[in-house]
Amino acid sequence: MYASAFVNGSEFPLALSIKSLSAPFSIGWAVDGYGEGSFEMSVKAVESAANLSAAGQPALGVTKLNDNETFGIISKAAYKTLSDTKTFTYSGTTYKIKTDDTNLLKLGGKEADATHVISADGKIELWILNNPSIPLILQSSGLETDISISEIK
Repeated sequence: MYASAFVNGSEFPLALSIKSLSAPFSIGWAVDGYGEGSFEMSVKAVESAANLSAAGQPALGVTKLNDNETFGIISKAAYKTLSDTKTFTYSGTTYKIKTDDTNLLKLGGKEADATHVISADGKIELWILNNPSIPLILQSSGLETDISISEIK
């Protein structure tokens, strides 16, 4: 996946890849000129975590997240709650589907099959892939580090 990361007003090109779909679930990252690594998530985290990783700038190599943290995805339980109730809470923030959405996400020039959610205070927005197996966060706005995936190969 080709993406950009936005940190403290600066943009960095970022490559993301799903390295493993089995335990431990792993998302790899690479930044030219900095290095590469991955975030490993347990089965429990992928199934039922309620927090995004607050790791900040990633460490080189493997970063193992705890059982209540995910990176780049929301848990399957959170996605199910979103699908069932049109709202969910993650990292202590409640999100709801943005119903008057005119900001459709495009990947590789095509409209993405994503759900656009906004926090109750309107400060954070997420675009989540409509896939209950891998509810990937395709774009974020308002987090400490925002990511925007532009293409998936």
